[in-house]
Amino acid sequence: MSLMLGSTPRSLPARLVHHRLKENRVPSIIRRSVAKTASSARPIAYTWLTQTPGAITSDDVLANTPSTLEPLTQRDYVPIFLVTSAFASWIDLSSHTFPERWVNQYFSGFTQPVHSIFAIVDKLPDSRPQVPQDSQIPRAQEADGISVLLVDRDNVQGQLAAPRRPRSMEATEAGLVFSIPRSHTQATNARSRKPLHEVGLRLANTIFINGKENTLFGARWVYDTAAKKYTLDNALDLSNCIVTSPTANVSDSFKFPLHPVGQRRRVISSMGNILRQLSKHTDNHSMDPMPASLELEKDLPRYIAEHNIADQRVSVWALIETSEEGYTAGKGASQESLIEAIRKGGKLHRVMSGGGGWGKKQGLLSLDPETTFMETGQKHRLLGLEGLFNADNANISFDSSPPPPSFEMRGFGEDLSTLSQAAGSGDYIQFFVSVEPGQSDWAAPETQSNSFHFGVVSDAEAVPMQSETAKQKDLVVVPGYFGGLSEKAITYMQPIAGQGSNGEVHESSSKFDIPGCRVALMLD
Repeated sequence: MSLMLGSTPRSLPARLVHHRLKENRVPSIIRRSVAKTASSARPIAYTWLTQTPGAITSDDVLANTPSTLEPLTQRDYVPIFLVTSAFASWIDLSSHTFPERWVNQYFSGFTQPVHSIFAIVDKLPDSRPQVPQDSQIPRAQEADGISVLLVDRDNVQGQLAAPRRPRSMEATEAGLVFSIPRSHTQATNARSRKPLHEVGLRLANTIFINGKENTLFGARWVYDTAAKKYTLDNALDLSNCIVTSPTANVSDSFKFPLHPVGQRRRVISSMGNILRQLSKHTDNHSMDPMPASLELEKDLPRYIAEHNIADQRVSVWALIETSEEGYTAGKGASQESLIEAIRKGGKLHRVMSGGGGWGKKQGLLSLDPETTFMETGQKHRLLGLEGLFNADNANISFDSSPPPPSFEMRGFGEDLSTLSQAAGSGDYIQFFVSVEPGQSDWAAPETQSNSFHFGVVSDAEAVPMQSETAKQKDLVVVPGYFGGLSEKAITYMQPIAGQGSNGEVHESSSKFDIPGCRVALMLD
């Protein structure tokens, strides 16, 4: 049989058709979260979260900011704004005053140019505690709002987006990456590198908002001595941007709403991102082969029937590990074992297609080979903010769209030797299906410093839980908190746990496109 593999919805998001609350129907009741940072420590990140975006005004946001950040005391800071689609109009520099008001409020007293970065994301992670029972604002793990991260100007690099040609169907996804190096770690030798954590975030599709596939741009503000305020000098669309936040220590936590299906098996043969054969038996030394899709063809129909899945479709992921000792399924321990496997270098790949077929294509499985949104070569082409805004555009390298595919594409199961190797012979594989994310089965650990939270929206087509009868304006300010959610995917690169004693740092990168998944990074 052919596998009926589902996928995360990529259709028109429900946010574009929901009805917002009218502003004049909702009185202003604004709550502030309790800061977890010490009084002497000024957070470099803060986030406004709301479940009633239609009721929030820019005055609400500007009036409700941690007092320790008002105004900024270091002119070299660059604010990075992650804004959900519900607030996309706020960062339209041609028609909205919010960015200019923000810059003038928090950079008052300075006259040097100020830079800022803006991006539109799908949602923000909402890890607030359970709301009071008498509250009319429904609880959710995702929210609208604005998340701001302040970093040193030298820690922001970008690449200009190539001008889009008229009637061109080519589109390149913008790449936004947050890099977190360990600043106090000493390399043991000249070749060693400091441990590095990196999160890549796919941005919202804004084609129906402003005509752009994604929205990622930088702005420069200059001080007008006559008007005694900052005004917009220039704005540039970016194709790639990397934001670096050095920290002394970083720890992470995960949430993967996945359930194992089948058993862990050895990969017998594969090519590129195509799995051909797996071991028929589950002992680690078995070399008897079977078609890669055989177990899924048996277990998925059983799983669908047991869980009464109406549309007969499920999404499947494969955990690939190189070590014989790895993931072990067990009651109550599957999630912990999966997280441990990821920390030791295991990679999750979505199963894109497979099953059925005949001849040399029979029983094959195709894995998504993508593990990063920004290759090393792209990073080398990035410029600092001064270089982007001051250099002659004729001398700047634009990020151009990839060439259109050749009409002579390689068929499924043909020569794939030039593709990246998702799984090799001798690796181990365990399949998973996505499950409904729990409402209270995960909470990021509290931290006395800053925390970054990224992930994937639980249901891209869900209608927002905004109540038409709500009598409260929901706005919470969370100091020391930054992040964003994507309807598509995030990537995560991390140092591999349990490395050798020679001090050399090895890193592993994986793409997470599991609905409801989360990655939290605690910075000290």
